Amino acid sequence: MEAGNCGVGCELCGGAAAVHCAADNAFLCLSCDAKVHGANFLASRHRRRRLGVVVEAEEEDTQSTASSSCVSTADSASSTAAEAIRKGRKRRAARAEAVLEVWAKRMGFSSYAARRRAAAAATALRAVGQGVASSRVPIRVAMAAALWSEITSSSRRGPGVGQAALLRRLEASSHVPARLLLTVASWMARASMPPAAADTKEGWAECS
Repeated sequence: MEAGNCGVGCELCGGAAAVHCAADNAFLCLSCDAKVHGANFLASRHRRRRLGVVVEAEEEDTQSTASSSCVSTADSASSTAAEAIRKGRKRRAARAEAVLEVWAKRMGFSSYAARRRAAAAATALRAVGQGVASSRVPIRVAMAAALWSEITSSSRRGPGVGQAALLRRLEASSHVPARLLLTVASWMARASMPPAAADTKEGWAECS
């Protein structure tokens, strides 16, 4: 039975129906079939029955178009999700850097110096981010440790006070115990080293 002679109209536009969708219980022309079943991945999986051999070639083109539309929709959704993840990471990084700057100011650094310390600590934290996540180190602890590592590695450590005083100020600002802070800072320093350098340092530690 040919599509043009089947006597069944398209449910949407009233034209000559070419396919029947059992899932929707609807007769559709080729154009409406492409629109309906190309809308999303689930709709594209509906099984449709041809109403005539005359439309076979046209239907293959329609199914191809529907499939392409589905793939395009999926790609677009994936791209949107990836962009949302990137934006979320940027927002979290900006918030973390702002907190680090506040801590540095409470330790006695000037606004300019605190901003520099915070930016450097945030960069160091990102470098070992996956290791921190896999080790389940709380983010507050990791942030405090990163800031402390940045301060102690600098030639000019602080605003005219000793290292012990700076550590007490950071402990009070971050609410992270000094012993835990130092332990994580030491681990982060090793994690950021190239493998060869880390092995050498461990070797010297064993010999000493």
